Amino acid sequence: MIGSKNPSHFQSKRGGLRPGTRFGRRKAEVLVAFISMTISALFFGVFFANFNPASESSTRKGLHSVSLPVCDISSIADMHPEEMNPVKGERHMVQPPAGSMTLVCCETTAGPLQIAVHPTWAPNGSERFLSMVKSGYFSSKVALMRCIEHYICKFGIAGKPMLNNAFSKGLADDPNWLPEGPNYRVNESGVKRFAKGYLAYAGSGKNSRSNQLIVALNDNELLGGRDPWEVPFGEIVGHTSFRTLDNIYTGYGEKGPSQPLLRKEGSSPSIAKQFPLLDYITSCHVVDDERDALV
Repeated sequence: MIGSKNPSHFQSKRGGLRPGTRFGRRKAEVLVAFISMTISALFFGVFFANFNPASESSTRKGLHSVSLPVCDISSIADMHPEEMNPVKGERHMVQPPAGSMTLVCCETTAGPLQIAVHPTWAPNGSERFLSMVKSGYFSSKVALMRCIEHYICKFGIAGKPMLNNAFSKGLADDPNWLPEGPNYRVNESGVKRFAKGYLAYAGSGKNSRSNQLIVALNDNELLGGRDPWEVPFGEIVGHTSFRTLDNIYTGYGEKGPSQPLLRKEGSSPSIAKQFPLLDYITSCHVVDDERDALV
């Protein structure tokens, strides 16, 4: 009888609980909950496995190895007119020094970087950089070691420690062609002093430039207006190169490999294992040099 409170009503013929009863439904609910938790555990296991840093590193570096573009400016004559003859305007807050130019192509794990080196901007700094390029220094696999999002990327310590000594001697400072002081951080048109793609040296005092360099990952009003080593000697050119700047990995920020570690080990397998997403310059060479035509 449906309304009966007789306990025997809830017993099956085998003495168990009938599925349609209050106790049977409870048992089914527990079973469903258990199955749901099992499926969830399996799902999240796969989910977190897919976000493993090592897996991300393999994917990123794997894509780089098969799909990186190459330097696409084959001569200075192929450059955009505003890059061939830089002037005060939307990019440069003041008129850069005029003069000859050397075009360099650097291959990196983030893509190609083409650099217009201007000897008249910083004679000593540009000559040191070109000497490093021509010596094959960057083919040692130079780490982009301190890259801070929207700020700068620092690089230059050789991938083979023995190569550092050749360019460790301090350079005499070049005169700064950028306006100095806090009153000249931004000009009347809103253009910031140190443009995205400017290249300069890292330093720590007078005549301290050696083999460590910086490239600006964004326009910056603080750089180039106080420290003598921050005078730009060149700039990134071409749309492809600016895309590469945006593609350089900045996730390690200030916590990338230290200078002492890189000087000791170079671009070693242990550093690659510790910093799997770190980008590197793998080679640099001169593409074109206007000074050759003057000889």
